[in-house]
Amino acid sequence: MLTRRDFIKLCGGAGMALSLPGCAVSPPLRKDVFPDFGLPDHTYLGLATSLREENDYEARVEGMIPAGLRGTLYRNGPGLFDRNGLRKRNLLDGDGMVQAFTMHDTGVRYRNRFVRTRKYQEEAAAGRFIYPSWSTQAPGGLWANFWAADRVKCQAGVTVYLRNGRLYAFDDTGLPYVLDPATLETAGESRLGLPDGFSVYSAHSKIDPRTGEWLHFGVRYGPDPMLHITIFAKDGGLKSHRLFPVPRYVYMHDWFVSDRHLIFQFHPAEIAFWGFLLGIRSMADSLRWRPEKGNLMMVLERERDAAPLFLHTDACYMWHSVNAYEKGREIVADFVGYENPDHFIGPDPVAAAVMAGRRGEYIFPGELRRYLIDPARKAVRQETLDRGSYEWPRVNELHRCHGYRFGYLAKCRPGEFFWSFITRVDMGTGRTESYDFGEGVYCTEPVFAPKPGFRFEPDAPHEPGWLLTEGYDSRTRKSFLAVLEAERVADGPVAVIHLTHHVPFSYHGFWQANAAV
Repeated sequence: MLTRRDFIKLCGGAGMALSLPGCAVSPPLRKDVFPDFGLPDHTYLGLATSLREENDYEARVEGMIPAGLRGTLYRNGPGLFDRNGLRKRNLLDGDGMVQAFTMHDTGVRYRNRFVRTRKYQEEAAAGRFIYPSWSTQAPGGLWANFWAADRVKCQAGVTVYLRNGRLYAFDDTGLPYVLDPATLETAGESRLGLPDGFSVYSAHSKIDPRTGEWLHFGVRYGPDPMLHITIFAKDGGLKSHRLFPVPRYVYMHDWFVSDRHLIFQFHPAEIAFWGFLLGIRSMADSLRWRPEKGNLMMVLERERDAAPLFLHTDACYMWHSVNAYEKGREIVADFVGYENPDHFIGPDPVAAAVMAGRRGEYIFPGELRRYLIDPARKAVRQETLDRGSYEWPRVNELHRCHGYRFGYLAKCRPGEFFWSFITRVDMGTGRTESYDFGEGVYCTEPVFAPKPGFRFEPDAPHEPGWLLTEGYDSRTRKSFLAVLEAERVADGPVAVIHLTHHVPFSYHGFWQANAAV
């Protein structure tokens, strides 16, 4: 419901906005500002170059796929940035494309398919951009973007989860889409079995391996934003759904789930909401970093309907959590944090500049950090575990929401923004081990594939399995999937699956082992 004050603001803002029909500040870029694959001094621009074709072929394998590695790695990310001479404004924006690497006894089958969202199908038929998206307004100025919040459609281009035989593609807007796990054909939009309008979903959910629960959060934005928490039981039935007013109007991409708690970090990445709602600028261009306000932590019990606990701590931006678990009376919550997200919010962030073929600004790296939260004492303290330039953290999913020993991350070369190292971190001792793919080669999130038949214990010094990371080689302008031994990362890949084409930067993956392995 709009308050009287909100209504007055809206009327005044609407009159001003509609009197200036050409003043939208986040229109699509012209495609001619971007050189596909870049120049010698900007080798990473292949990651921002659209892949237009869909493929299905047996890939060339260099080395040997380990005998225990049988199954499918699914990956998701934006595959298409351009239409009809126009281009998205941010690397984090674009039509979702799911890939599948299926490892079988004689090789690896590769497939990629665009998710046939409503937006994708209508724009493909028209041959041009129609809808506004997260970073880019619809062509046509303010008139085309006024009150456009409901017109920002799901592009299904961030995460992918296989659940009860169905493959789901998510982003931070709208409902997920269902795909056939074998063919990657899109079946349609999904409400996950719930009534229309009942809940909303962010890209990052958590699957608890002990309970089988699938835990989601989402924010329904508007003048009075609401936080939705939705938990599904192992069989897919609804276990619980809770609603809370959002205490700050901020953009939040991920969260923490531990054995007994749900933790939300409302970092001060504020949304200047009215400018977005009135069509003046996109959601991405409406973000403002307000570090003087610090972080507000919201801690909830998973099973009891108790009131949330709110705690304050220093400002720190988080894209992705690593994992969280209970240790005595404390909650340990590990994440990659930024003192300032200047790569994303600011006058010339690299995530936007790269779309125009420029480097942009990037000063503050992603650091491996930890929260130690004591709900009984209503206290939180923050530690920095490693000041390396990290992102894309993963763990053995058999330890998700519970105690764990090892984290796996991508890491940058000095002075670069995109990631060329894969690093294994012993979260108990702080010891790290890395493999460097080399200058001009860029890797993605390392997905852990556990060794079949091994009994994994949270504190064990051994965690056998493989790390699967998709890479892009700027020298060949082609992509690949590297397989590394998780306990011998520094030795480099034991196998490389070579693609016949490049792939734009892919965000997140999901490993599904064959049942017979």
